[in-house]
Amino acid sequence: MGTSKGYLPPTGHLWSDTKRAVSSMNRNSYSSSSIGKAVSSFSKANSGTRSQGNSAVGASGAKALNFADLVRSIGLNNALDQVGLTHLIGQDPQAVFEGLLSYFSEGTDSLQQSIADQAMQEYMAEMMGSVRSKEELDDAFAKLETDLFIQDFLTKYVQVSFFTNFAEKINALCKDIGQALKMQERIKEFIRLEIADNYTRDGMKNMDWRGREGREYIERKCEDVWGIFERWGDSE
Repeated sequence: MGTSKGYLPPTGHLWSDTKRAVSSMNRNSYSSSSIGKAVSSFSKANSGTRSQGNSAVGASGAKALNFADLVRSIGLNNALDQVGLTHLIGQDPQAVFEGLLSYFSEGTDSLQQSIADQAMQEYMAEMMGSVRSKEELDDAFAKLETDLFIQDFLTKYVQVSFFTNFAEKINALCKDIGQALKMQERIKEFIRLEIADNYTRDGMKNMDWRGREGREYIERKCEDVWGIFERWGDSE
C-alpha cells in the first residue's frame, strides 16, 4: 500500500530517526535487527498521534466480531439481515465479501481509517481464500476465534501502517521491484513473528461488541501491540 494522496508525514527528531532507520535496513541487507530498529523507531515516532488509528481499528474490528457472533448464533443469512445487509442474502461469496468490507468500515476518509480498511481487506482476503459457497462462508465466520482474529487483524494493521509510510522509500532503495517485494515480505514476516511471540491472548469468550466496551478493548490491544515494538527497541 502506498501513501495516500495529500498525506503529510509526521515531523520531528523521532521521525527523522525513523527515516534513517529505514535507510539502514537496506544497508544491512534487511537483517532482523535492522528491521526491528526501524519498526521500533516508527512505533515511538507515532506514539503521541496514533489514537485515531487505534479508534479506527477498534470500531472496524468490533463490527467484524459482532457479525461473527451473529453468524454463530443465528446463521449467515439472518446475521446479514440483522445488520441491515439483506440485499447480500443469496449473493455469491465475492459479493458478500465486498459488502461486508464496506460495512466493517466506519466510512470516514481519514488516512487512519483507510489503513484500518486495508488491514481488514487483507485479513478477510486470506480468510476467504478457499471459500466457494454460502455454506463455506457461514462456516468461516462461525469458526472465527476472537483472540486470534484480533491478533491477526492488528498484525495486518501494523504492517499496512508501516508500508503506508515507507513502501516508496523501500522501493527506491532496492535495485529492482523483485528485490523490493522480497524485502517487503521479509519485513511483514518480522512484524508477524514479533507479535506472535509477544502478544497476550486473553481467552475472550463473551463481550458485547456492539458497544463501547468492545471497541475500547480492541483499542487497548492495538496500543499493546505497538508497545511490543517500542520495548523491542529498548532491549537492543
